[in-house]
Amino acid sequence: MTRSQNLKIVIASAGHRAHYLDWFRTALRSQGLRGEVIALEYRESAPSFASADRGVVVPAYNAPVYRETIANWVSRESPDLLISLNDYELQVLSTGLADELRRTGCIVAALESGAQSIVLDKHLMASALTQRGLPSPATWLGSDVDSVRAANPNGRFVVKHRFGSGSTGLCFASVADLDDAVSESAKSAKGGDGRASSSGLDAVVVQDLLPGAEYGVDGVYSLDGDGSLLGALARRKDRMRGGDTDVATTVTPEVFTASMAALGDLLKPVGPIDVDFREAADGTPLIIDVNPRFGGGYPFCHLAGADLPAHMVRSLAGLDHDPSLLSCRIGIKSARREEFSILDSAPTLCPTEPEPQPLRLSAPAPQAF
Repeated sequence: MTRSQNLKIVIASAGHRAHYLDWFRTALRSQGLRGEVIALEYRESAPSFASADRGVVVPAYNAPVYRETIANWVSRESPDLLISLNDYELQVLSTGLADELRRTGCIVAALESGAQSIVLDKHLMASALTQRGLPSPATWLGSDVDSVRAANPNGRFVVKHRFGSGSTGLCFASVADLDDAVSESAKSAKGGDGRASSSGLDAVVVQDLLPGAEYGVDGVYSLDGDGSLLGALARRKDRMRGGDTDVATTVTPEVFTASMAALGDLLKPVGPIDVDFREAADGTPLIIDVNPRFGGGYPFCHLAGADLPAHMVRSLAGLDHDPSLLSCRIGIKSARREEFSILDSAPTLCPTEPEPQPLRLSAPAPQAF
C-alpha cells in the first residue's frame, strides 16, 4: 500500500497506555515520515492526551451518539489508520462501523463481525479453536458445573467472565468451591455490549487450570487484512498485577508461530493481535485468550528491541518490510511501572451533532409572460 507521506494515525481508548502514543510519534520520526498521532478519549483528563500530537474528546463507545460522531469525525479528518485499545469499542466497530470508516480510505485495525464474535465470546472461541484443531483447554459454561465435575473430579479450574476484558471475574476454584466461584463471578459479569449481563451463570466460563507457565504472544498481520502472519513476539509472564503482566521475560516465538498462523487464517486480523498461551502438563502451549488489538504485554518486547509501531507506519507509507522491527532480544526481563504526565493543553471537543448540510434551493418555477 502507498499512502501520503504525511500520515495521520488515530489511537482510540488509549486510557493510561500513553506509551503507544509516544512510540508511534517516535516511529514516524525514526522512519523519516511526517505525520501526527491523535488520541481519542471520552475523558478530558485522559493521560494519553499528554503524549499525543492532538487530543480529541469523543463520546464513550456505549453512548447513543458514538457511531455517528466517530463516522463524521473520520469523514472530516481522513485519518490513515485507526487503532482502538478497548475490547468493547472493538465490538462496536465490528458491527458495520469499521466498514463505514474504511470506505473513507481509513485502515481500521478491527476484525470483521464474524471473527469478532468468536474472540469476544470465550465459550464460542473455545469451540472454534477445537474445530480448527488449535490447542486450547476444555471450556464449559458456568451453568454446566456438573459436567465439569464429571470430566475432572479432582481438578482445579479457572473461572472468568465469558465476555470479559483484562481478566475480569477471574478466580480459581476446586471442585468443592466451584459453585460459589461461578456464582460470585457472574455477579459482576458483562455481556458482549459491555453492559451488565442478564445471562446469569452462562455469563461465566470454566476452564481446566493448566499447570505450566503462561505466555503472551503478539501476532503481527498484514494491514491489508489477508490474515498473513508477518512476525511474532513472545514473552513469559513471570508475575501478574491487577490482571496485567507486571514482570515478563522475552522468549523465542517459534513454538507459537504455527498456532498464530492458523489464527490469522481463521480471524483475518488487520495489524497486531495479542494471544495468551498456557502450558499443559506435557509442555504443550494452549490458547487461553485472544485479544484482537495491541495487548498490554507488547511493551516488554518493545523494550527488548522490537518496534511494531515503526513496522506499521512503514507499511502505511508503502516502504519495504523490515523484519528486524519484528524481532527482539531473547531473555530480557522487564517490569511494569507507573508514570505521571502533565496535561498542559485542553483537548478538542468533538461535536456530537450531525454535520450541517448545505441548503439546497430548488430552481424557480418558470414564469408566464
